[in-house]
Amino acid sequence: MKKIRFDDCICHSNISNHNDIKDELLSLIAEGYSETMDDLSSNDRISKLDFGNSKDRTRPWVNKFLPNWDDSLRECIQSMGYVGVDLYNCWFQQYKEGDTHGWHIHGGHFTGVYYLEFPSNSARTEIYSPYSGSIEKVNIEEGDFILFPAHWIHRAPSNTSDRKTIISWNFNVTQESINFETFVSGKPNT
Repeated sequence: MKKIRFDDCICHSNISNHNDIKDELLSLIAEGYSETMDDLSSNDRISKLDFGNSKDRTRPWVNKFLPNWDDSLRECIQSMGYVGVDLYNCWFQQYKEGDTHGWHIHGGHFTGVYYLEFPSNSARTEIYSPYSGSIEKVNIEEGDFILFPAHWIHRAPSNTSDRKTIISWNFNVTQESINFETFVSGKPNT
């Protein structure tokens, strides 16, 4: 068996008006539907999440978040040669001290993580490189988000802060949304 190295990327950006929307998003999350995850077999423990409603776009926090997310996400997607996205679910997760989300993958083409509430000592998402077997940690700050292929194995290691809150989503791109001019020029935006 031979592994062939093929370039791919993790996109890293931020929500430009994070400071303007953070408190309202956290308030709307606190008021909304939530569940917990405590799965001893996989060592997953998440204090609060709403994955069970991840396809419901009428949730108040989602209505506040999506317009602010769209421009930042679109810039990342276009830099990879795509034009549009088909968002199919979006949810939040709140981690208290000691909470964790073990190694897992997502469905679809891409997944994203927005660090809505991220104290400086919070645990960063770890992403496993299928080529080298190494574990990557993106140097992120509160207000940042990352995008990466949904099939990449990743986890949220044990949280070391009082509370961290992330918003995550999955989306697809389609053949019709490929920006062929990017490929013809051979120069995607970086």
